[in-house]
Amino acid sequence: MSASVGTNNAGPLLLDCYCYSVQSGEETFMSYVTKHKADLISAVQLLPTEEATQEIELALCFMQHYMHLEDDGLLDQPNAQHRVLIDRRKSLFEILLDLHSSMRATCVGFKLFFYGENPITSEFIQLLLQYPLFSALDGEQLSLTAEIPLHLAYCTMVVFDSCDLESASDRLALAWNTNAAPWAIRNVLVQENVKDEFVQLVKAKLKPFSDSQKQYLRASFEQALAAAKSYGAQLVQSDSDANDVKPMLAFVPGVQYLLLNNPTAVQPSPIVAVDAFRTVKEALTLANSNNGGSVSLWTEELSTTLEAAYGLRSQTLWVNSYAEFNPESPYTFRAEDFCYGSEYAVCEKKVKTVFAPTVATPTNDAEKNRTAIKSLGTYVANKRSYRGSTLLAKSGIRYETHCSPAELEAYGEGHRLCVVENFWDTFVSLNASDRHLLLDTVHNQRKVVCIPYGVTLGN
Repeated sequence: MSASVGTNNAGPLLLDCYCYSVQSGEETFMSYVTKHKADLISAVQLLPTEEATQEIELALCFMQHYMHLEDDGLLDQPNAQHRVLIDRRKSLFEILLDLHSSMRATCVGFKLFFYGENPITSEFIQLLLQYPLFSALDGEQLSLTAEIPLHLAYCTMVVFDSCDLESASDRLALAWNTNAAPWAIRNVLVQENVKDEFVQLVKAKLKPFSDSQKQYLRASFEQALAAAKSYGAQLVQSDSDANDVKPMLAFVPGVQYLLLNNPTAVQPSPIVAVDAFRTVKEALTLANSNNGGSVSLWTEELSTTLEAAYGLRSQTLWVNSYAEFNPESPYTFRAEDFCYGSEYAVCEKKVKTVFAPTVATPTNDAEKNRTAIKSLGTYVANKRSYRGSTLLAKSGIRYETHCSPAELEAYGEGHRLCVVENFWDTFVSLNASDRHLLLDTVHNQRKVVCIPYGVTLGN
């Protein structure tokens, strides 16, 4: 299987195809992952075992939710030809759920391609492909003429002077427990009048890396450290940690300043970027200009919470908390990518695909995408001007899912995803509500706001 990214000197990149087909009575993918969990964790290279275990177990929690979803009524036509492209550069969590939700979305199988190079997931994916319902290579290949972009994903922590600084600093001191997940904290914005106090609290709580963490982070740490020093950035580190690779913060205007030597990076730097702000408006502007897909917001003022919830463009927002997940909510961690959780995660796999640049389609086609969206049958121009909200309370946490209309032009030339053409030639709907769900999937943007009870909203 080809593992390089983009074109090469020999010509276009060729992706080998695996085929997946449904056979009754066979082991489910979730059962396979559960049965081989220990082997899958061992197959993960470089990443510390604790991190690999956490991501795989979280993915299994989401899989369990997918397995209990009711049939949405959309059935494959007998001649359905699905193509699924999985990006090796993604996290273990994302790869597992991209695969599993694709399987839940189709009842006649699909052609499966893998793209990108990632030593962390290489052997892990090879073990996944031993799942009995993935057939051997059938000789089909997909020829790409350009790279497929993948947006950098990370969490921005926003610390207001109205928060519990002890709790916020406790959370940031643990930021390096998660390094490969797309919600890893790698950007911090702190209100100027508490900046020094907050930084000193964090500094006193930093703990040395384990040997496995140092091995995993060394190369990217050294590169980021060189970039930070080239800007004359103020560095914050534990005074008692004598290791050459250690938890570190750097005062720079944004995450991108620690990635200049590697502009194609899809994982953030292991050095956390820190910047200061004065007002709520400035904090929102800074967070939106460095949008990694998720935000951990720290404040005990309800007005600030609500202003940020509506003003931040990140798809996931945790209030006075971090990495709280409920599979019934549709999380997204990268711009222009699939969501995970709720029925939308499965519906998206029916109607959206990763755009693959080929000779026939060198760039994404906005006009084709507009036509495909309108062909779903319920699109009415300028009708969806509302902001919807659904609430869910579970295990002491309030999950709010806010929906706002996306522009129909969103799936343009540079967009990572495209909408399936001639959708109703592939699926048949058993009721009219399916069409509305699909249109809602492609036309709306979602934001999940997680608020623990008794922390911000009282009770």
